[in-house]
Amino acid sequence: MKRIRFFDIAKGMAILAVILGHSAIEANLFMPHRTAQIIVSICFSFHMPLFFILSGYFMHPERKFRWAKESKQLLCTYAVTALCVLIGVTCMATLNHESRVLALRQWGMAALYGSGDVSDLTLWPVDFRIGAIWFLLALFWARLLLHFFAKLPYTFIWVIACFLVGYGSSRYVWLPWSIQAGMCAVAFLYLGYLAKKYDVLDFVRRVPYIWIIAFLIWIIDIVFFDGMSMAMNSYGPHPILAVVGSIAGTLCVIGISQLFDKVAVLGDTFSRIGQASLAILCAHLIEDDVLLQSWQSYLDMLRTLFPQVPLVLLSFIVRLPIDFAGAALLHYVPKINEWFYPQLAKQHQLNRAGIVHKRAFPLEK
Repeated sequence: MKRIRFFDIAKGMAILAVILGHSAIEANLFMPHRTAQIIVSICFSFHMPLFFILSGYFMHPERKFRWAKESKQLLCTYAVTALCVLIGVTCMATLNHESRVLALRQWGMAALYGSGDVSDLTLWPVDFRIGAIWFLLALFWARLLLHFFAKLPYTFIWVIACFLVGYGSSRYVWLPWSIQAGMCAVAFLYLGYLAKKYDVLDFVRRVPYIWIIAFLIWIIDIVFFDGMSMAMNSYGPHPILAVVGSIAGTLCVIGISQLFDKVAVLGDTFSRIGQASLAILCAHLIEDDVLLQSWQSYLDMLRTLFPQVPLVLLSFIVRLPIDFAGAALLHYVPKINEWFYPQLAKQHQLNRAGIVHKRAFPLEK
């Protein structure tokens, strides 16, 4: 199947929003500022919903669940990333003359529990959060559940019930491995699947005023944003607005991506970033966790060196090359690179199929 480039562009914009949003959170913790709060509102209003919706767009839940493929792409990437975090925090503990055993125990528990943030509702005490790669666990559960629901009558009812159970139960207990986050994410996957099935983008192209409506809803959602986090099933005091606003925001970002696709430089740049979004997410998580205890001192140093530059921008500029370098490194690790770059696995499959075809039909031209 030929890649749809503007979807890669949208994923590129979303992964940059993830890094920018985390940079804004750190900057706001260091020195509360309205600009940082606005950036958090914009980024968190759409980035994770967009990833889940686009994942659903390319799903075929009517087929059998591919355990090996899903496990490699989601669970194995989670395990490798978590292992890198453990190695990194051990090195940092050594450099800071802190207890390596304590660091390994705390972060090992965070990796085992797989929670996107710290919670008082965990089954046992967990000091730290594993962070952004909660997405990998949640996506695994969401895909598995949608495959199951798709084979049942009234799929949409099962999806809604799953969302409500995941959302409601998370108010009382937070289960390990981001199970409940995955239960809520099923709804976003299903929306993406339905969008593909009924060719929603073609309908929007024929009825252009929908873009205006979606943009207005997104703006309203940003204005009233109050802490939406799919990682912890937190949709703020206005959960319906948060969900509808995230869908509208996703549609707007896809529309912007279609415009970027017509500009060679922008299209090429963002599509490359989008194709590497999984690797960038994992590299960013490693950097974010390993340097978690140090970011405040780094921000203080950056503010001293560049007092005129907004702190959010400084943090983003520093993080970006680190994350890109980590993603590039993952690209060159044999075998493992296919987990972080699914397009490499597809290309290798095509190459192997071509070799087998040539061997079977050596005289064919």
